[in-house]
Amino acid sequence: ATPLRLVMSGGAMGRMDSAILNGERMAFRELAAAGRFWAFNGVAEMTDTPLADLGLGETVLLEIVNDTVFPHAMHLHGMHFREVSEDGALGPLRDAILVGGRETREIAFTVDNPGDWLFHCHMLGHAASGMTTWVRVT
Repeated sequence: ATPLRLVMSGGAMGRMDSAILNGERMAFRELAAAGRFWAFNGVAEMTDTPLADLGLGETVLLEIVNDTVFPHAMHLHGMHFREVSEDGALGPLRDAILVGGRETREIAFTVDNPGDWLFHCHMLGHAASGMTTWVRVT
């Protein structure tokens, strides 16, 4: 499986001291002034480059690290995934998973739908203020 990692940071009680916005690294205070309170992998906006460029039929193992104190409901468009438990067992098919504060979860999926697919926090205020990325399937 192709390993991927997504680290969530930010929030009022978070440890995010800076992130990239509009191609520039900004301090948290500057980000907050711009309405960006959250980041994925240190970027507080939708990027031009996908989190991953995946091929049809590829299997992905995505580690989701919540480095905030808030829960985030992560939603993947266009495909379904299964949570991978600590013992390796696979959970039911889903398109969203709640990742608790300071929690790490792992999901697995087979890429079966071509296109550009949004992956974001389903708490839409969080998505609008930085928690949005995407994957490309070719």
